Amino acid sequence: FFFSPPPPPPLFYPIKRYTFHNFCIFQNAQTSKHYTPIKIYKACGASGTTAVKYGTMRSNIHSLTTILPNGTIAHCGSNTLKSSAGYDVTSLMTGSEGTLGIITSIAVKLHPIPTHVVAAICSFDTVQEAANAVTMMKMCDVPVARCELLDGTSVAAFNNYASRQGSGSSGSGESSMPVKPTLFLEFTGHSETSVQEQVDATKAICIDCGGGGSSNEEKINNQDLYFKIATSESERKALWSARHQLYYASINLRKGATSAFLTDVCVPLSKFADIISSTVQDVQRLNVIGPCFGHAGDGNFHCIMPLLDEDDEEEEYLNRVHEVNDLLIRRTLRVGGTCTGEHGVGYGKMKYLREQYGDGTVEMMKMIKMALDPNNIMNPGKIVSKW
Repeated sequence: FFFSPPPPPPLFYPIKRYTFHNFCIFQNAQTSKHYTPIKIYKACGASGTTAVKYGTMRSNIHSLTTILPNGTIAHCGSNTLKSSAGYDVTSLMTGSEGTLGIITSIAVKLHPIPTHVVAAICSFDTVQEAANAVTMMKMCDVPVARCELLDGTSVAAFNNYASRQGSGSSGSGESSMPVKPTLFLEFTGHSETSVQEQVDATKAICIDCGGGGSSNEEKINNQDLYFKIATSESERKALWSARHQLYYASINLRKGATSAFLTDVCVPLSKFADIISSTVQDVQRLNVIGPCFGHAGDGNFHCIMPLLDEDDEEEEYLNRVHEVNDLLIRRTLRVGGTCTGEHGVGYGKMKYLREQYGDGTVEMMKMIKMALDPNNIMNPGKIVSKW
């Protein structure tokens, strides 16, 4: 299914509103409640919580139109399921961050709306256990639609934020969630049986990996106590509220904070448990406030470190924040990961590109930039430095 949203403005909600009928939807929606223009979303190669099943923006764009720096209008891609015609310039524009041209229109891939949706959460004693459960789900090929991991600090941040907002967290009358690393899951399908099979398989994996606590006997006899399920739309929204409100809940953790430093890396799934656990330890060791969470199903995770206003922030604390970020990125690159999974390079991560790809690839990027934008007028100073 294909759909090119009419301007203006090309945000996510018009895509849903203008869909040709009620049976399809653009699934690569962002997590934030604040909408981002889809062309910016495309240019940064971003993704949302459903990327584990439907892929990132790169795999959800069929074609686009872009205006090059010299005024040339280029139509890239086609509305077909596959094509081997020439260079894949559609993918080239993904992640270009406005440095190669201005994207003016996009044809996105639409997916059938599933008729059955179930959400679930499961808590663990350690981040390592929760991450191991995610790895096992992928190894067992469970087609989970969303798979998010929040560490204990993230859960505590939400509990505190929810109490101030006067709202519960679980949708079942509980005032707070257990302050433990927690997996947020969603399963979709076109029959109740297929969804239940996914739920049963995931529940067994979570219990085997330590989901719920340390008493194996109690877990076996009371599995539902550790694997909470929601089926109605209102219950699912309540269950997922901790994830969707996490950014503001994290800022609320530090008195006086007005913004946050947000990290972004992606690692091979086999290394996910070790890397996120090490990052949690770095945050604790350096005495920085920083809830860790991520799109665990595809190895992408973040750390939100709240910051005060620029005039009020202590330089020593800011240095520790940057140290957490630097340690995270370098640790990620050592295991074959990437310095950014969805937020892009900008100018803050330019120094890591050469370490990730090597001199040859960085020079190739410069050559592409020089060829398309010889006057360096398109978002200069981003991704690659001026030649």
